[in-house]
Amino acid sequence: MLELILAEDFESIDSSLPSSIREIKKRGGHRCWHKHNTFLDHLLGVHNILRLWGEDEIVARVGLFHSAYSNSYVNLALFDPTQNSERDVVRSTIGNQAEEIVHLFCIIDRQSVVVDTLLAQRFIPREGLDVPHLRDANITIHLTPEVLRLLVIFTMADVADQFFGWQDELFGGSDKINSMLLPGTDDVSQHNSEALWPGPSRPGLWMSYVSQLGMVANTYHDKGTFRIPSVFQNCTQILSREMEAAAIELYWDVVSKNTLSSEDELDKLLMSSSLNPWYFECHVLLAQKYLHRNDNEMAKQAAERALELQLAWGTAYDKRMSFPAWVAWTRVLHKRAVEELGWPKNSWDVNNFGMVNLN
Repeated sequence: MLELILAEDFESIDSSLPSSIREIKKRGGHRCWHKHNTFLDHLLGVHNILRLWGEDEIVARVGLFHSAYSNSYVNLALFDPTQNSERDVVRSTIGNQAEEIVHLFCIIDRQSVVVDTLLAQRFIPREGLDVPHLRDANITIHLTPEVLRLLVIFTMADVADQFFGWQDELFGGSDKINSMLLPGTDDVSQHNSEALWPGPSRPGLWMSYVSQLGMVANTYHDKGTFRIPSVFQNCTQILSREMEAAAIELYWDVVSKNTLSSEDELDKLLMSSSLNPWYFECHVLLAQKYLHRNDNEMAKQAAERALELQLAWGTAYDKRMSFPAWVAWTRVLHKRAVEELGWPKNSWDVNNFGMVNLN
């Protein structure tokens, strides 16, 4: 699946995907700003993560159209859910089942359901959940346990694709306490609404939050029927926010300062990876450091761990570079380690790196 995604072989991924993308473009999704990319890129990113996590075509289609009717988080209505003709367009594009779930996700308060309820109680109730309609408190909507499972996993993918350091600055989270993600930590007095986009684009503090959601998803009672995302050891481990924050500081010291010695860079990267072993970028940098030392075996191990994590996530933590660029560079490093090619002393050779044959 990863190779199909990297090749943008939409037809092979899902026969409905090319027409779905065309429909989103017709509505201007490729021109809408969305966090660190365009709205279309975000929708595709969520779709791709869900497929890599083993979800089927129907669930991935929900990811692709998840905010197309607008929702409790963002006003990006590409289609008008109050018009049957508009819903018919979405139905004909992604199918009735997927459209029904898309519409459902757009008429509930996702923050209230996912964060204030499921994350707070740390489990998915077997009897499901009754919640009010987002726009009409007189209407009650029943969410089945399976829908709740899907909502949690979808939220994990949604956050992973879109969140980066600018949102931490925007919500005053540079002190590692204030956050738009965690319940009870959004202090409006700490907001910095004038934070310049995109800022330095350092990794955002979102991985701890996603690890907690993963543990909630793992409480779904019918585990034999559905796959659990492979991140965080199949959602069995929690990364603390404190450890994530400390790991980011170490990583960012290495990538943003040119005054560190090679030894200091290696030490900081190793410490960062021990604090947060779940992000691939640190292992990519470690592979480079080991290649600089002609330690091919350690470089190979670091590159292989990075590739394993890339397959698990389908998106970048350090979003200064695109996910496909990270994968391509990691494969270059892995090839050099395996073939013991050494690291060039001539910078032209580094600048001209490339690889075509993946065998």
